Amino acid sequence: MAGKKRFVTIQILPDDSSGAWTFRLRTRFFEFLFYAAVAALFTVGFTAVKIAQIQGKVLLSDHLATRNRELLERQKKMVLLERELAAVSEKEKAIRGILQAFLAGPGEESDASRRVSPSVGDLGRYLQNVRAVERRLESGNAARVREKRPDIWPVKGIVSQRFSPGPYGRHDGIDVLAPENTVVVSAARGIVTESGWDKDLGRTVRVNHDFGVETVYGHLSRALVRPGDQLQKGAALGLVGNTGRSLGPHLHFEIIFQGRATDPLSYLQ
Repeated sequence: MAGKKRFVTIQILPDDSSGAWTFRLRTRFFEFLFYAAVAALFTVGFTAVKIAQIQGKVLLSDHLATRNRELLERQKKMVLLERELAAVSEKEKAIRGILQAFLAGPGEESDASRRVSPSVGDLGRYLQNVRAVERRLESGNAARVREKRPDIWPVKGIVSQRFSPGPYGRHDGIDVLAPENTVVVSAARGIVTESGWDKDLGRTVRVNHDFGVETVYGHLSRALVRPGDQLQKGAALGLVGNTGRSLGPHLHFEIIFQGRATDPLSYLQ
């Protein structure tokens, strides 16, 4: 019979032989339990997948937030570095200006002195100790930088021989005629690096003024300083003499920039 309802009988027998418990259930009930179990398993699985996805998104969100904070910190550092770079660039311009004024001669210098005087391109090549100059600028010592420019006459007199770069008749400085034992002064502030004897220049004093600039004073009758002495601009360092290869009392004066002799007349005021 197709339309007959089907049942399942469940009987429970206690150990004390008391009355048995009998349950009579339709087969549709078990079908319902089966589908309910399948639905429950599907729901649990779906929920587990969603929870895993949510946890993944949370972890990804935390990672992105961390990366975002790192990028913001890097951006702040980049902004600070750009500001520092701009400040250094401005300081470098100021330093170049000071060094150009420090090393360039006056406007009325001769064509020959222009050819041998350092150019702005030379400054760019020789500007290797920017930080040292920055410290001078930051500490308010810019005026002292100007004090190291050798622009005062070491002795007053007549120039008997001018600077000549050679190769024929080369003369690395100027000769200034002056009476013997006239006081010779430092053309700029600096430190004495040599005070001794040279076979050509006789008794000689050499002074370092930083920035690759040195001055040399030759044919002295007497040196009044020793190596290591610090000289102010205009300080006495020796006396005019006739020592070495000399035909009479005079001062041989040189200005050397980065190991290259330059025309002192382009510096002296």
